[in-house]
Amino acid sequence: MSNHTHYVTHVDILGFSALVSRDALLAWEALSSLASVRDYVRNIELEFADTGERASIPDRIHSVMFSDTIVLFTKSDTLLDLRLIVLATTELLHKAMFACVPVRAGIAHGTFFFNIAESMYAGPALVEAYTIGEQAQWLGIVTTQHVYEHAILANMKSGTSDVVIPAAIPINEGTLSGYAVNWPTVFAHDFKAKPPIPSELFYSAFARRFGPYNILPPRVRAKYENTVAYINRILVPQV
Repeated sequence: MSNHTHYVTHVDILGFSALVSRDALLAWEALSSLASVRDYVRNIELEFADTGERASIPDRIHSVMFSDTIVLFTKSDTLLDLRLIVLATTELLHKAMFACVPVRAGIAHGTFFFNIAESMYAGPALVEAYTIGEQAQWLGIVTTQHVYEHAILANMKSGTSDVVIPAAIPINEGTLSGYAVNWPTVFAHDFKAKPPIPSELFYSAFARRFGPYNILPPRVRAKYENTVAYINRILVPQV
């Protein structure tokens, strides 16, 4: 691989522009919460039980934040780097939810150029991560097929379940066959309510900033309904 090949994650806050227009103080509060989550994630150290490898996220992953967007990218593109960026992105989603900040993300792999001193970041991998993340109408993490295949090669598991799985990705026009992080399984122990979870209950954590569930525009409400459908599809036993 060339030294311009990296894993890249693009993350942003759902509904942030509308929130800025409606209540700039609440928007700033949400942004500050996301910045705190970023700071937590970029200081994580991990040991992988299956390989015995120890790694520190700040040693192998850069992060940059501008407005409501976070970009994570690996310094190299080994399978260890893949493991780290998938886990970092998943933990970012997890902690953002606990901070009542709704985010969505995309993870891609490919050519990516950066100059940290000049704050310059560009490349097809970033465009792809942005595109697959932004088109998804939910709170979640979409990956490219390439990232999925690498995750299978790396044997990324949560218990007996794959961490990256084939999924029907909700988009504006319906659904799209693709790949997503299996975050409901990874964090199943953290759900306060037993699945199946009602959409309104899931959304209640975000209501203070984004308004009551019953007045959300249908397109916005659908993002939370799609998220809950994904959670319940994974966590509710199929009869």
